[in-house]
Amino acid sequence: MQRIYKLVVVMIISALFSDCGIKRFIDSGDALFKADGATIRFAVINNDASPRFQSIRPLKNLPDEDDVEIIDVVPAGAAAGLVITRQHGLYRISAAGGEAKRIDKGLFPEMVYPYTRTGITKPIVSHSVSRGAGRIALIVPSQAYRSVNGGRTFVRMPLAGVKRFTELTSIAIHPEDERLVLIGTSSNGIYCSLDGGNTARRIRRGMPGEPTGAPNFLEEVRALCFGDDGDTFFAGLGNGGGVYRGSLSRGVLVPVAAPDLATYPDGDFYRVTSLNFQGGSLLVGTNRGWRRIIETGAGKKKGPLDRRLRELFLNDHDLLSADFGGSHFSFHREYRPQRDFKPDRRALEKRAMYISYSFTQHENYNRLLKLLRYLDLNAVVINLKDDYGSIRVPVSDPLVTQVPGSVNPYVNVRETIRRLQSDGIYVIARQVCFKDEKVYDYQDAKYAVKNLAGNPLRKGPEKWVDGFSEFVWDYNIAVARELEKAGADEVQFDYIRFPDMRGDVEKRRFDFQKKGQTMREALASFLIKARAAIEVPISIDLFGYTAIYQWGEWIGQDVSELSRYVDVVCPMFYPSHYTGAYAAGYGDRRIYYTVYLSCKRARELLGGAHLRPYIQAFYYKDNSDGYCVDYIGWELDALKQSGVKDYIFWNDLSEYTILIRGMRKYRNMGEGPVPPDVKACVPKKLPFSTMVEQKKSS
Repeated sequence: MQRIYKLVVVMIISALFSDCGIKRFIDSGDALFKADGATIRFAVINNDASPRFQSIRPLKNLPDEDDVEIIDVVPAGAAAGLVITRQHGLYRISAAGGEAKRIDKGLFPEMVYPYTRTGITKPIVSHSVSRGAGRIALIVPSQAYRSVNGGRTFVRMPLAGVKRFTELTSIAIHPEDERLVLIGTSSNGIYCSLDGGNTARRIRRGMPGEPTGAPNFLEEVRALCFGDDGDTFFAGLGNGGGVYRGSLSRGVLVPVAAPDLATYPDGDFYRVTSLNFQGGSLLVGTNRGWRRIIETGAGKKKGPLDRRLRELFLNDHDLLSADFGGSHFSFHREYRPQRDFKPDRRALEKRAMYISYSFTQHENYNRLLKLLRYLDLNAVVINLKDDYGSIRVPVSDPLVTQVPGSVNPYVNVRETIRRLQSDGIYVIARQVCFKDEKVYDYQDAKYAVKNLAGNPLRKGPEKWVDGFSEFVWDYNIAVARELEKAGADEVQFDYIRFPDMRGDVEKRRFDFQKKGQTMREALASFLIKARAAIEVPISIDLFGYTAIYQWGEWIGQDVSELSRYVDVVCPMFYPSHYTGAYAAGYGDRRIYYTVYLSCKRARELLGGAHLRPYIQAFYYKDNSDGYCVDYIGWELDALKQSGVKDYIFWNDLSEYTILIRGMRKYRNMGEGPVPPDVKACVPKKLPFSTMVEQKKSS
């Protein structure tokens, strides 16, 4: 977990800095900076002497002081310095006395429930600062900002030409050409702007992606920097792809050869988090804490890299930034949202299958238990609020019962849950959240997602409600509390997202969206409220792609942000649902690598939540992905090799013949048809009408 750097209000005693005070810190051309606990620490380099760090604590009147994280300190001319924080803004430090002034007008505030934190910006994911800090560029989730007056005011970059739904992950401004900006993304390569971010063109030739002739998604770019010849730039990748060198004039990238730098697909998925270049030397920092210096052979306009900086960079991992030889070096730390709690241990070590409720009734119950034990499973997922908004447990909360037709309980549901638990089966209550035709129709579709004309929006047969609405949040939280009261061991939120309109995103209208609030902030707000109201573990289902690529403003599912509020994340890693070209370059190992790579990437993004993927146990459409008996073993091997122990088998029809055969083969229990004694364990589907309590006629 990354370290949090704090700023605390104290008096600055001028005598403490009589020899090497804040003015020398600001004026110096060769200086090092750290953020140590509550203090900015700096050292001025004199000849070959070892650096002696002095301390200043210049900021005051900060909200949430315990949460402040300093991400850069930059000398900004002869009489000032600049401090950049993750979410508490930018500060100008004066040389006289160390007073600091908040600047950064134009950055949007964070809009997350309960909306009581003041002075908090959306998190800065990446930043780039020119020498003297006159020009600054920032990435916050899905947006890029630029300042040309030292951070006093920021304007959002339009970035016309950037592909829709592109998540921005890194940025670099050219040290001399004030109009030249590079922007890295999570899946669409690199964009180059020649007009300060108004328009951009994509650079993708040579960029690694899935191993196909024409990859659909490219490797994420987590760090960028320019060379010193006016044409060269460098890109650091986020999933073990190493570093690439690019040419602006040719629009192409090539890998930088370096031992142990590239580990895709089977090695450690470290991220390159910082890149700095000088004198032909590329300084590479990663989220694993190790650093490398690569001699690239590129231009050396500014002379060789200073020996002292070389040694300090490799050996002092607390360095935040440095000013050497007229250049500013920023050693970016990876942004990962912080968690306030560890995953609930009750939710760990669960191997589950989704089942029809009818599998738990009458003679089916004993069959189900035998089948679960035969398959070595210890948990089940049961629909207790389904895709149509029907709630399948008794409900007394008036917030829920006011919605007509919403409560349709299963027969004996509380008794059934208790019986499963008494037999050692963990019960996961699946709750569909924002696809809900009952709430959609309620009060003349007041809470429905709208089209631009203000009419309720339909996406085929699906009816979606507004994920920005606090009533919709409170309604679903009330439902989750009823599932908890019914005895569920865990509540699992499914369809916790906004509708996917593909190319028609502009056709959606959300009547309850607050100014500046993003989709990811709305979903995070819902989970914050839910976390405070529910005592059992909470899990969330995510699209497979959104757990391995960050596309937060496509449907709102930013895995790094949402995972901080839940115990378990359950991405749907179904190989049939990935694009046809995904991992196709692995041939008959495609299924294995689809799940393997997905698990490894998701673990990098989760930030501490427990990973329990859904894996495929069903045929899909024309079966173009070749679902067969071997599929199960390929998936389980991928889970095991990626370090994931928990999983859920999904088949929406609860038909598991192939699963049984696949598990038998995988565990060396035999091949061919399911033996009669095992077949006798398979529950039989019962008429749905017999599973639902019949309403009494009035």
